[in-house]
Amino acid sequence: MANQDLFYSVQLTTPLGEIRGKVAVQDAPMRLAEVVPTALDLTNILVQQAIKKEQALGRQISCGPGCGMCCRQMVPVSPPEAFYIMDLLDFMAPNTRAELMARFNAIEKVLQKRGMITPLMSPEYTDDPVLAVAKQYYTLNLECPFLTNESCSIYRYRPVVCREYNVTSSPEHCKNPYTLEVEKVSIPLALSAVLSRLTARLTHTKPRLIPLSLVPYWVSKVGELRWRQWPGAELFQTFMSFVGPSSHEQGVAA
Repeated sequence: MANQDLFYSVQLTTPLGEIRGKVAVQDAPMRLAEVVPTALDLTNILVQQAIKKEQALGRQISCGPGCGMCCRQMVPVSPPEAFYIMDLLDFMAPNTRAELMARFNAIEKVLQKRGMITPLMSPEYTDDPVLAVAKQYYTLNLECPFLTNESCSIYRYRPVVCREYNVTSSPEHCKNPYTLEVEKVSIPLALSAVLSRLTARLTHTKPRLIPLSLVPYWVSKVGELRWRQWPGAELFQTFMSFVGPSSHEQGVAA
């Protein structure tokens, strides 16, 4: 018998307006990484709405190609995004993957030498001690492994927080974000936090985030969780329970 698709009609009300759409989820085993594309799509919509609001107020986004200062910050990603990034790496050409893994390993060695691995692996991203670690990380001027010629080499697949990071202040402020004010565009729903809570609910653990530059290191420590599967309907319903209300109807997959 063919697998059935569950068609979810999503309608969210946010301070930026309504989001409406339909998502097809196959009622078959799914991994956490497979929820990430939906989170990225929702983030794209929210970001577009937020940018339109800024433009209506006469403010323009100053981010653009060739400006990669934010790619030297500590970028937090959720566990599903970490698995998604590893999937991207595994599907790359062997030479490209080897070069990127060498970059990841080089950053890990720097952080290991400075005793920063432990605090970065168990952060609470709003606490003052972590702010100090984030500042220390930035002063090391460690480029994101995916940064090439000051532009993102995986732009289409970049994490949620990278999509959310848009500023209207001068690019000069991004060169020293801990002393100059950086005016970020406000996004009302952080999908990285949603993905983190989803993982916590399914695995009966506390929500957590992982620095992007330490994704291979972290994934190597969690073993089978990367490959663990849940029924597609259960996984998506749990995800949506943290996002907002939705309804669904069943149909036969093609």
